[in-house]
Formats: sequence, C-alpha cells, structure tokens
Amino acid sequence: MRKMKKVISALLIGSMVMTSLVACGKKDSGEGTTAKSEVAITLLNSKGEIQEGLEAMAERYEAKTGVSIEVMACGSGESPFQRISSMYSAGNPPTLAILDTTDVKQLAEEKAVDLSNEDWVKEMNGLTADVNGKIYSFPLCIEGRGIIYNKTAIEETLGREFDPSSINSYDSLKTTFEELRAAGMEYPIVVSKEDWSLGAHQLQYVYEVKDGNLGWEEVIDQLKSGELKLADYDRFDQFVQTFDLLKEYNINNPEPLAATYEQDPIFLAEGEAAFWFNGSWAWPNIVEAGGEDNEYGFIPYVFGNDTSDFANNKIQACASKQVMIDKEKATDEQIQAAKDFLNYLVYDDEGQKALVEDCSLIPVASNNAYEPADPLGKAIKAAMNEDKVYTAAAIVPGDHWSVLGAAMQKYLAGGSTKDELAKSIEDYWTSQN
Repeated sequence: MRKMKKVISALLIGSMVMTSLVACGKKDSGEGTTAKSEVAITLLNSKGEIQEGLEAMAERYEAKTGVSIEVMACGSGESPFQRISSMYSAGNPPTLAILDTTDVKQLAEEKAVDLSNEDWVKEMNGLTADVNGKIYSFPLCIEGRGIIYNKTAIEETLGREFDPSSINSYDSLKTTFEELRAAGMEYPIVVSKEDWSLGAHQLQYVYEVKDGNLGWEEVIDQLKSGELKLADYDRFDQFVQTFDLLKEYNINNPEPLAATYEQDPIFLAEGEAAFWFNGSWAWPNIVEAGGEDNEYGFIPYVFGNDTSDFANNKIQACASKQVMIDKEKATDEQIQAAKDFLNYLVYDDEGQKALVEDCSLIPVASNNAYEPADPLGKAIKAAMNEDKVYTAAAIVPGDHWSVLGAAMQKYLAGGSTKDELAKSIEDYWTSQN
C-alpha cells in the first residue's frame, strides 16, 4: 500500500556533508564584495528548491557586507517569464532575477545590465549566454536531467546487482520495467504531472537530441516554417515511444493528473517505484522524502534501440539558470551591489561553498573546487568528467512549457492521440512566425 505523507517542501541547508577540498583561486578576503553601506536589493528566485539556501546565503551576506538581499520566490506553477514580466509591468522589477536562458534572451537588451566586462566571465568555461555578442547574465549552475534511479530499490526487488549502463535502449528499459513488475513492483517509474517537467524537461528532448549540440536550432526553424512534420521526424517517434512506456508503468496511474509533486519523491525514496524522471535539482525533494540513505544515479532518456546512439549513452547537462541585473529601475548603487554579490559567488570562499553546499548546485565557475555533496550532483559531475553528457539546450519562447506542457498533460492522461499531440506542437511553432 502506498504510504501517503504530508511533506513540507523545504530545502536542506547547513546539514549536508562538507567536502575538504580547497578551491584554487579562492579569495577569503571577499574580493569583489566592496559594497559596505546599507543597500537593499531584491532577488527573484525561480528555483523553489533552493529558496531556503538562498535565504541563508543572503543573511550571511548581509552580515558580511551590510547589503540586504530580499529573496522572492516565483509562485507555484508560475513561469519565471510570467512573473518578471508582471513585475516590470507593475514598475517594481527585482534587482537580480534567476531566470531561464530563454527569458534572459527575450529581456536582455531592453532590461538587463551588460555584464560582458565582468571579471568572472573568464571563469565560465565559455558557458555564458551571449545575446548579439554581449553577456547580460551570470550562469548560476550546471544542471542535468534524465531518469533518476534508486539502485537500492532495484536490487532489493530483483535480488541481483543493477548495472545502470545496461539500460541503453528502449528495449532494455522496457525489459527492466517488466522484470520489476514481475518481481512485485507494479509501477516502477514516477511521472510527474507538472507542465514544466512535461513541456520543458521531457518534450524539449525532441529538439535537443537532433545531434546533442546545436541541431535543435534547425529543428525549431523547420517547425516554425512548417517544413518539418513530426510524423516524418524519427526523434519525435522515438520520444513518444519512450513516453508511452513511462505512461504505462507510471505509479500515478490511473489518474496521472491527480499526482502531487510532494508525493512523487516519496514513491522513489521508499522504493515503491525505482525510477523518476527529473533532474539534479530534485535531491532536496528526495531528502525531504526520507530517501537519503539509498543509492541514486541517472540513466538516459532513451531514444530507440541503437545502443551506439549518443542519446542512449549520455545525460543532457548544461548551464541552465541565469542571473540578470535590472537596468530599468535599479539605482547605480543597487547595480553595483548586485555585481558585488555575483563576484561573491565566484571569488569568495564563503560564496563558493554556499552555492554548492547550501544550494546543492553544480557551479559553472572553473575556480570553484567544491564538489557536489549529493548523489545526483555527483552523478552529473562524474558524467561530465567522463564525457558522458551532451550540452544541447534549446532556446524556446517563455510560454513553451505552459502551452505545450498542457498538451503533454492531456496526452499523459489519455485525452489525445500521438497525432493530436504532434499537431499541437506544430501549431505552436507555426504561430511563432
């Protein structure tokens, strides 16, 4: 019987295991944090799972510099672009905003401070999001996504060792699900219903696995022009094939849209399910569900049965969230304070450590030698070190996840066919012209 628990959605802070590594180039003197007067700035946070970590960081930063940072969270189910657009319309935009790359590109030239000449640019391994040759945002973290596995649950159910590298095709994933069901785990995977999970993190594979690099641009351009029909695109067919498999074995059946994001990690943590489609950001949710003692990692979101296909052997990972500084309403003093805070994250040992250990993020900056303490972050970092990631990250309109997330929800619930889903996607893109 499923054990339903009420989970308080909060981020684990301060209690994670600390690494003993010493970062090269760390500057304990707090270089770059020059603002000492009582300046007040605001930070819009679109990553709910790091809210408490950011608040703790802001408290320490104020004690260190005298600069007050109010961390404001996006509402549940609210897209970052919707929130910041409404704040600009109301005339009270945040000084700093954590946004998706897509959002920054739409706002950059009109709303954001040009950060091209900041010292930290050289530390970012070329992972900045350029807009017409300029840099308007700070890459906050590297994130990866795929199918999370609970190795402990799999091995206890099957009674044998589980090798995650053995899942490198649709057939191998299907066989694993079948074996788990036969051994008593009726529904081995958790499929969350959230539009951002379905419409961004899953559906965007259709664009990104064209070649794992910049091929997504060609796919989107051809969808916009109407040249590409999804019925003729093998990656769409493979995507739906895998998604149908996840639907069939989803623990949230028979009412997948009645699922809750609070309950989903509990299924994984307690071993009622063995897999959960999600990303490296989900570790705090697993900890809150009481599953920190299990062994976790990622398998790819598989595409077809070619075991040599990069998509079946690598995890998607990229510099995801970006931080921009407002230039429309922020004063010169606030802009400088915001710049100083970004330098704190890159050059101050306390800031480096907080980014990794309080917020459970994988830093982009090459001079930050703190290693992820959680298994999901470690798995992504290990995959990066082993050249087992592809970095394609499609740039899509701000309403992509809400509009096509709704189409994916309808398909998940059995309310539409594959052809109808394809038409929804094609209609969305042709409307962007």
